[in-house]
Amino acid sequence: MDTRSHMEAAPDAANALAVRPEAGRSSGRSALPSADCAVRISGLTKTYRSNWTLKTTRGLEHLNLEVQRGEVFGYLGPNGAGKTTTLKILTGLLKPTSGHAWLLGEPIEHVRSRVRLGFLPEQPYFYDYLNGVEYLEFVAQLSGMPGQEATKAARRWLGRVGLGDREKLVLRKYSKGMLQRLGLAAALVHEPELVILDEPMSGLDPFGRRDVRDLILEQRERGVTVMFSSHILPDVEMLCDRVAILLRGRLERVATVGELVNGAGARVEFRCAGAPILELPSAWSARLTRTQRAEETLFTLGDASLQQEVLAWLVSQRVEVRAVTPQRNTLEELFMAAAESSAIHASRERRSA
Repeated sequence: MDTRSHMEAAPDAANALAVRPEAGRSSGRSALPSADCAVRISGLTKTYRSNWTLKTTRGLEHLNLEVQRGEVFGYLGPNGAGKTTTLKILTGLLKPTSGHAWLLGEPIEHVRSRVRLGFLPEQPYFYDYLNGVEYLEFVAQLSGMPGQEATKAARRWLGRVGLGDREKLVLRKYSKGMLQRLGLAAALVHEPELVILDEPMSGLDPFGRRDVRDLILEQRERGVTVMFSSHILPDVEMLCDRVAILLRGRLERVATVGELVNGAGARVEFRCAGAPILELPSAWSARLTRTQRAEETLFTLGDASLQQEVLAWLVSQRVEVRAVTPQRNTLEELFMAAAESSAIHASRERRSA
């Protein structure tokens, strides 16, 4: 929806997400974004002050980030990391404490920065006395569409999100998943150039998630830029050109999914028959582990460069090797490892304070 209508894992994995110097601080107001940049954020900070304790907490800390035109960009972090704060600042629902940002070349302080924007908030507001077509007509007209064009777009998008057979059903009778689909249609009904989605998979069943994935891929094919936050990491891994990891208000890493999962070090699994009685060579004690299963033994090697040596050793010991399978860290494993590392670091900072 146009925001004007919103009225109311392992050590290797942790290393793969280590903070890069360029993700840190910059001085002064950055240069204007290039023509290839859909979203540019420079030094964005948001602090909150409690009216009761007068204590100040930082929700976002000197964030520098760029999203290129035409890409699908994943914005990841646990609850409280600052994802929704960032997206609300970009869409004009919150004011930053300091820093600057641009959408499609326009400063976010200007209303015109949101003319070509589609936005789905984490908790969208709906007028529950309207039906689906009426709501989407209302949103489309607020986005500048004339009446007949808005009606056609409303019916088209209601059908596109799988609600075409519920045209006359009032929104108070929609399920959570149906409302999520309607919110996504509202974000796209006016065909924006930039789409920002806050947890678009929330409340959806597997079929709904598949439909949302297809919609996001369609937008990329049209050249639309999509920036979305999500906790469903397999979907992020499947969809995104690049991802950003945000932890405790700080940007940890920006990279392609391939760079993250391939940069964390590969593993190799050797699946062997039976339960061979072997003493693992001491030279590999930190890198080779054994897991006993019902009818087989699984050897896991943490250093893929030793694959041939370990295989030769197993064969020399007359072990029946059934399969040798290279493994890679998933985005979920990398994310969990980074979150754990961040929590440990924060705990140490509190103790030293």
